[in-house]
Amino acid sequence: MSLKKLLIPASLAVIHFCSAFTVPSLSAQPESIRETLRDTVPDTASDEKLFVKVDIEASYPGGDNAWRRFLEQNLDAAVPVRKKAPAGYYTVIIQFVVDKTGNVSDIKPLTNHGYGMEDEVIRLLKKSPRWKPASQDSRPVKAYRKQPVTFMVIEEKRKNRRD
Repeated sequence: MSLKKLLIPASLAVIHFCSAFTVPSLSAQPESIRETLRDTVPDTASDEKLFVKVDIEASYPGGDNAWRRFLEQNLDAAVPVRKKAPAGYYTVIIQFVVDKTGNVSDIKPLTNHGYGMEDEVIRLLKKSPRWKPASQDSRPVKAYRKQPVTFMVIEEKRKNRRD
């Protein structure tokens, strides 16, 4: 699985996304990110089982290319720039549940970088169409999913102008 880079025209931010449950090269991530991406224990009292690990993860309809197009068309990569985030890389991790019919619910950030980044990814997930549900023993199941999105804020270099 490869980490994909998405460039948003006319902005000062770059977004990386991973379509899987965990980010590739987990050991290369800072300890705080590694801890956040590890499996979580479901906290539910409902009679419907909520899976943490499944045979096949929930996925965006149409796969990785469709997810990329959705990000390009809907994610406002300039949010952290407008909110004065310092230059750097910010990996936002959002956990949510995809039910048996593909509805997204229980969206919550697992990171707290601020500068509007978590809110922007949450807004995007709420706007997304139904996902393809996870599968366990060839049956659709309700399952957790974690979606990392990395914002890269680039410091704009300005040319000195002499008048």
